[in-house]
This record gives sequence, structure tokens and C-alpha cells, in this order.
Amino acid sequence: MRRIGAWLYGCYTWIVFAVLLLAFGGLAMLSGRVVRARRLARFFARSMFRLAGIPLSVTGLDRLPAQPHVLLANHTSFLDALVLTALLPASPGYTFITRQEFPLQILLFPFLKSVRTIVLKPPGKMRHGQNMDILRSALERGENLILFPEGKFTPEPGLRPFHSGAFVAAAEAKVPIVVAGLRGARRTLRLGTWLPKRTPIALEIGPTLTPCGMDMEAVHTFMAVVRMAMMPLTGEQGRAA
Repeated sequence: MRRIGAWLYGCYTWIVFAVLLLAFGGLAMLSGRVVRARRLARFFARSMFRLAGIPLSVTGLDRLPAQPHVLLANHTSFLDALVLTALLPASPGYTFITRQEFPLQILLFPFLKSVRTIVLKPPGKMRHGQNMDILRSALERGENLILFPEGKFTPEPGLRPFHSGAFVAAAEAKVPIVVAGLRGARRTLRLGTWLPKRTPIALEIGPTLTPCGMDMEAVHTFMAVVRMAMMPLTGEQGRAA
């Protein structure tokens, strides 16, 4: 009976997600303004979690700086972007960064474009410089960026080593980095299963840190500082690659 209940709850949750995505995604694409689209996306995400019975909470929103910045959070689940959309302010809002890795992503591109998501090209030596230019230009235009410095996530708990892209872009654009931690999303929808669980998800906004230089030694030192600051916010221990 427990297995049947979990299966029925999973079907219900994904039906809710699909219906709301079609409804609010369509409205966001027709809105014509990024701020309006982001407000619709926030309402969609909050409605989804509310109807699914998954409690959300956030602390430390008052720590977010008014100036352009990069918000870094740990990556734990496919739900992470939805959780951040639901909990962070929609105005002026945040520009999410993702990579074009799966053919299915093309179906979401119109919606991602409406909320001004930046889709980077897949990793490669020839593309790295182009991707860095895109991130730096967005910050210099006054946008706030959200990145997951681990890049990918796994079913096992633990903070993975960071990639340097976000740190280089922040240093070159001379903007601060805000550290945040997600807790509970990995348990709610663990990689390898499509069945979500009704477990609480929390976001904690941590300190704002300023890059200490643009050379790679300074960047790697700063990465270590940020990783140490993020670790207690996640409720999980760090681990090696």
C-alpha cells in the first residue's frame, strides 16, 4: 500500500507540474516583459510546491545586496531551479545559467528565453572563452546571476568540487558573490527516481564575499573560501571529485 501511495502521489505531482507549466509558461512567453514573466514563473513554482504539499522556507533574504552579484548554491536535484524561482524575489530577479546538454531542452527554450535564462554551449576549449564573455557581459549590464558551481549533482550527499567559471566572471566584472545553501531537495527528488517525496526544502542565504583578484591563484583561493562558507549552509559534508 505504501508503494502504491508513493506511485499515486508521484503521478499527481507530475500532472500538477505539467498543467501549471503549460498554463503559466504560456502566459510568461506572451507577457512581453522579463519582470512580468519572472513573476509568473515565481507564482507557477510556488503553486506547484503548495499543491504538491512540499513545504518551502527561506532565511536571509535581507542579506541579498542591491548591486549586481552572483548567487551560488549547491546543486542537489532537478528541483533546485524551481525552488530558487519560488523563493527568491522576482524583481529585479535572477538570470539562471544552464547548459545545452539534452535535446529535450529545446522544448523549454521559449519559456527559458522569456525569463532571460542564459543557455551556454557545452564545455569545450573553444567555447570556454565565449561562455566567460557571456557571463561577464550579463553582470556588466547589471543582471544578477544564479549558478551551481558544482556543475552536476549525484544521488549521494556531499558538496562536490567547484568549477571556476562563476568566480572568473565575478572577478572580471568586479561584482560580489553571495553564498547560499539548499537543504532537502535531494531527498525530495533523488537522482535516479521519478517519485518525489513530501519532505521540506529550505534555502538559506549566507554571506556576501568579494573576489580577491583575477589571477588563477587568487581565483582558486577564493573558490576554497566560498566552498567553506557554503558547506554549513547545505547540511551536507564536502567530498572529493
